[in-house]
Amino acid sequence: MATSTETLHAKKREASGTRACRRLRAEGEVPAVLYGHKEETVALQVSVDELEKALRRHARMLELQIDDRKDTVLLREVQYDALGDEVVHVDFVRVALDETITLEVPIQLKGKPKVEHAVLQQTLGVIEIECLPANIPDAIIVPAADLTLGQSIQVGDIVPPEGITIVTEPEIIVATLTAAAAEEAIEAVAAEGEAPAEPEVIGRKAEPEEEEEAEDKEK
Repeated sequence: MATSTETLHAKKREASGTRACRRLRAEGEVPAVLYGHKEETVALQVSVDELEKALRRHARMLELQIDDRKDTVLLREVQYDALGDEVVHVDFVRVALDETITLEVPIQLKGKPKVEHAVLQQTLGVIEIECLPANIPDAIIVPAADLTLGQSIQVGDIVPPEGITIVTEPEIIVATLTAAAAEEAIEAVAAEGEAPAEPEVIGRKAEPEEEEEAEDKEK
């Protein structure tokens, strides 16, 4: 479970707007916002170095230190630039350790089906759950090794860890095992050292050039 409560330091942010945020990022700070628990929304700035360390450790719950006040917060949303390389904005939401929260977490498929010439397609990347902050998982693990061709896994098939309730609609498909496309099947056979034979074309109409060659031979 993602129970990390490491401390992240923040400062109140006075300036707003695109230019001000760009200037902050140039100074090694990331614009952020804190809201929730029926308290006022506060514009903040946090160190990009501290934030990236927390993200590398997959921390979701943090102690946010603002001046002499410390709030337990959930890292609700992280926005990246167009290339997905730099964090450009962060949303924090206040939480209480004894109150259930709703959030999205990634779905991670575990195991590979032992079916030849088949493709495992994951169609749902995140799932919405309810739990106490201390029970937030890094991901929901979904076994996929026993799938047979044409079989699907639905949200309703997932058995969540103790203390977690799944909110996403149960009929939504998470993953499906489908037959590989013809080209993929041919490549798979070729990779095994069995080059596919070129199919014989029956009743194929001769091309004009072939007809001319045939006529020359008859003459």
